[in-house]
Amino acid sequence: MNRRWVAGAAAAALGTLMVAGGGAAATAAPVGFPVHVVVHTDFTSEVSEFESTIPGCETGTVVEGTSRTHFTWWGGVYVGIKEFTCDSGEGGFDVRLNARFGEFGSTGTWSVADAWGEFEGVHANGTLVGVPVSDTMIDDIYTGTAR
Repeated sequence: MNRRWVAGAAAAALGTLMVAGGGAAATAAPVGFPVHVVVHTDFTSEVSEFESTIPGCETGTVVEGTSRTHFTWWGGVYVGIKEFTCDSGEGGFDVRLNARFGEFGSTGTWSVADAWGEFEGVHANGTLVGVPVSDTMIDDIYTGTAR
């Protein structure tokens, strides 16, 4: 595991802390740390940009994975996977997202479904609030806890 990741205060913001001693990993319960990510979702592009409090993944891109959208008279429901790739090249993670949306924006829940690179083994979840920016853009604000 990257020493900078373990040493950083927010290293635990999206990772599992391990304490090595005598060649054996500690079996302490994971400790939760806050996560804050803002995705500038652009509905006219296949790729959106994000910024975060995650060390080694302060910026990056998001692409749509497998998803379903159901439209209703009041808005709709989105269920799907978003793939986050860090600009640093240290890895990335897939987020499972469930949200309701409409003219008001969106609200929902999220959890990490998979992770790779420095983030392999990460567990995280939280809530999402989407704030409309224009007719074609929304800022999706993910807040939660990582372990």
